[in-house]
Amino acid sequence: MAIEYEGSSDEYTYILSMINLGFTLIFLTEAIIKLIGMGPNKYFLDDWNKFDFFVVVASLIDLILDWFSDDAITFLRVGP
Repeated sequence: MAIEYEGSSDEYTYILSMINLGFTLIFLTEAIIKLIGMGPNKYFLDDWNKFDFFVVVASLIDLILDWFSDDAITFLRVGP
């Protein structure tokens, strides 16, 4: 999230990650319900739904990279 800063406490970082997870789950649930209700063809005709789907996929990728960032994906780190 954009409000994380250098030297933030572990509790602060944990709360931000939980908020990020919560919003990701809300957007994922919305996308799934709309996909089921409208069907994939009608869902992807609307540009806002395409944008929402992109946000959901990007958020899921962010969660996956955040989950594996400690050990497996060290080449993506930037900075000292």
